[in-house]
Amino acid sequence: MRKENVTVILLFTLLLLGVFALKFTVCIKTNSSTTMICVDPQTSVGAVAQNFTVNINISDVIDLYGWEFKLGWNTTVLDIVEVYEGSFLKSVSDTFFTYKVNSTAGYVIVDCTLLGMVPGVSGNGTLATVKFSVKNIGDSVLDLYDTILVDSNEQTIVHTAIDGYYYTSAHDISITNLEASQTTINVTVKNQGTFTETINVSVYYVLFVDQLIGTQTIMLEPNANATLTFTWSPPCSGSYEILAEAEVVEGEINTQDNTLTIQIYIGSDNSGFGGPRPHLKK
Repeated sequence: MRKENVTVILLFTLLLLGVFALKFTVCIKTNSSTTMICVDPQTSVGAVAQNFTVNINISDVIDLYGWEFKLGWNTTVLDIVEVYEGSFLKSVSDTFFTYKVNSTAGYVIVDCTLLGMVPGVSGNGTLATVKFSVKNIGDSVLDLYDTILVDSNEQTIVHTAIDGYYYTSAHDISITNLEASQTTINVTVKNQGTFTETINVSVYYVLFVDQLIGTQTIMLEPNANATLTFTWSPPCSGSYEILAEAEVVEGEINTQDNTLTIQIYIGSDNSGFGGPRPHLKK
């Protein structure tokens, strides 16, 4: 989070055209110790290929005539779609609003100022709304920095800026390992998503037809994994294909890793060997 901006003076595009020269002087003392500009909501959740919006809100400000901020994001996860002016300044008078996006560096700079001989605005409200699109699973700080607030006397308003945070919601279960012997089968399942899931995990053997060895149910928190042990008794010697399957959860984004198979040979002396190979769900 970038802290208080106390020395930088806002330079708006319209200052070059002499906008402030049109204003009358209003002597208002700013209670700057409580003024805050923040990303709202502070935590946003989205899904890949969907959009979400955040507001840049201001609170406890006195005599705000113009403002500027930069908002940064993780470009591997998010893209910016649009920036809209909020109602805080334009609800009382005409404004000039502009923004410029740097998609490569991952930030947008946004400016707004009142126009004409009007006093600044006091209170709480929304300065701007920013719309993002979600490109990939991941997270991102919504970095609110280089924030500048100016009153009607062209003086900087001291304030605090508070960042936001975004993460992608996802359901994703994976079978990450499968081992078998003549008596036991070990299946490692992992929750790669962001939700706690209750999962049914089943194990089969294939000789002439698929035979269910057993099913176990497990609850996994995000990023957790567990190894389940199944006991079995091969009916005869021969080559077996062992298949482990995690049931697809609602909304799962990747189901290709929900199954895993290995080949194992059970000899007449009950010796066995096996090795994993990928197997897509049937």
